[in-house]
Amino acid sequence: MELFDRQYHQAKSAFNFLNKNFKSKKALELNDSLIFLNIYLDLLNRIHFHEERLQFQLFEPFKPIHKALKRIQHFKLVQTALEQESSAHHTPYNTYKKFLTGEKKELYKEVYETLFTTPLGMWESLYASIYDYGRNNRPLQIDTATLQLVNEEIEFFQFKSKNSQMDSQSIKDLMDGIRVITVVENVRIAVGMNTIFRDTVHEKLKGLRQALNSWHRTHLFGQHLQFFLGENADVGQKYIDLAKRIKNKKQRLTKEVASLYHDLFSKPTP
Repeated sequence: MELFDRQYHQAKSAFNFLNKNFKSKKALELNDSLIFLNIYLDLLNRIHFHEERLQFQLFEPFKPIHKALKRIQHFKLVQTALEQESSAHHTPYNTYKKFLTGEKKELYKEVYETLFTTPLGMWESLYASIYDYGRNNRPLQIDTATLQLVNEEIEFFQFKSKNSQMDSQSIKDLMDGIRVITVVENVRIAVGMNTIFRDTVHEKLKGLRQALNSWHRTHLFGQHLQFFLGENADVGQKYIDLAKRIKNKKQRLTKEVASLYHDLFSKPTP
């Protein structure tokens, strides 16, 4: 419960802060904590499998703010990608930056309103429920549930590896699965269990996570840039060149992700 307590109190603190003073850094912290809490609820649901809708029922009140915070995360990734491209190629993209600034004001306003209208009582309700379901779980139950959760992700990866090409949806699914594995391994460490995978596998997973993060940032940037060009057809050649460069970068990163993915999951993982 210690790891849950830390994530819960971090999430609640960020939520309270954002209701008074909206900052993107705190919004991203809250988003990360909510991802953890949702996966933790999945784990509890597997231990208390007789409660079929446990995860859904307890996380349902948090879905609107989670969805809103994801929009902040995506916006920040687009901003970061633009700054990187502008710096690397010594090229200002002032029209695009102005476009983003306009979007930012509206986005932050909408997300703040979502947070502000979210009832505070749902935090206490979540804590009480998780404490009740989590306080008497035995090590064998935790071991079984974590193994089940990770094995399902691995089996899905291996199935996808054999039966489909690496497209954008497959990569998004892979990102979600790697996130689940990371949380589960951290839970096992927190309760004093050995990790499921050896250090060599975790090093490969770290490299895959880094490649996935780069791909995701580039993917979102490319999508948003195309939207911007559709709204601003006369912005100039440098934006056309930027779009081509981002498209090529995404293709390169897709190949990199596919290579790392097949190395890990096309055969039984040690």
